[in-house]
Amino acid sequence: MRSISLALASVLMLLGCASTGSVDSIEKRVAALEERSNAQDARLDALDTKVSDAASTAERAASSASAAEAQARAAAQSADDAARKADAIFRKSVSK
Repeated sequence: MRSISLALASVLMLLGCASTGSVDSIEKRVAALEERSNAQDARLDALDTKVSDAASTAERAASSASAAEAQARAAAQSADDAARKADAIFRKSVSK
């Protein structure tokens, strides 16, 4: 981009449409735009990193929740099995 603006400035100077001051002004504007563009790129990279980190955290949380749910189901099943065994033992002892 800078080379294009410098080429344009050179053409304008050759045609007598631009003074040295205006070429310097164009160069300063181009440099300022490049700085702003680089700053925006850095901000976008930082946001991309934050989004990736948030997505990873959410994925880990979902995985942990799924594992906890599976453990809760297994515990409930074990409790049901234990209750059935205790009921069967109780019924046997009462029927004798």
